[in-house]
Amino acid sequence: MANRGLQAVIFDLDGLLVDSEPVWFRVRTEMFQRFGLEWTDDDQKALMGRSTATWIDYVARKLEGRLQAREIERETLNAMVSQYRTGNVVLMPGAQNALEYCAAHFVVGLGSGSPRELIDAAIEANQWSGLFRFMLSSDTVSHGKPAPDVYEAVMKKLGVAAAATVVVEDSGSGILAGKAAGAAVIAVPNTQLMPPPEALQKADVIIPSLSSIDHAIQTIERT
Repeated sequence: MANRGLQAVIFDLDGLLVDSEPVWFRVRTEMFQRFGLEWTDDDQKALMGRSTATWIDYVARKLEGRLQAREIERETLNAMVSQYRTGNVVLMPGAQNALEYCAAHFVVGLGSGSPRELIDAAIEANQWSGLFRFMLSSDTVSHGKPAPDVYEAVMKKLGVAAAATVVVEDSGSGILAGKAAGAAVIAVPNTQLMPPPEALQKADVIIPSLSSIDHAIQTIERT
């Protein structure tokens, strides 16, 4: 373990470890185009890091009854799983090295807004099963991000205190969730879907990519 009491690093998934946001955008865009409707960047940003129930409700309201909630969920998840299996969801810069570095020095967890089905697809596609001690979808807790529930649950399962934990996030809702859980937060903002300034400024460290996560963690350890 590293010094200064840091014991665990918990990662988000979408937009942080895997470049899935463009794929989510494409899948939703194709769904909306079937009905002559538009899915926008603002729509996509509104759902970053959110739970499955939240995005299904958002999409259903925007479609105004053209598809039922269960149809939206199944069509979307089937399309996303297919994209993982065909290798169309690529890694974010530095993701592999960041995970390996953290797994060598800390207990590593994952707290994602994605349903477990997609978490498993990402883990399988990238052969990451040995790197994470525990993985959790926010679908299984009472409230999704920006509520702290998923990160609190992961920390409890890992047996670590918030003061000994770093959360790594790309979205505004994720940053707020990590801070609300009491952890230090490293933000790796997506330049195409930049978090709101008021959320980003709450991060303890901001880095341009996961390639410099070691330096970010060292900065937190010194504070």
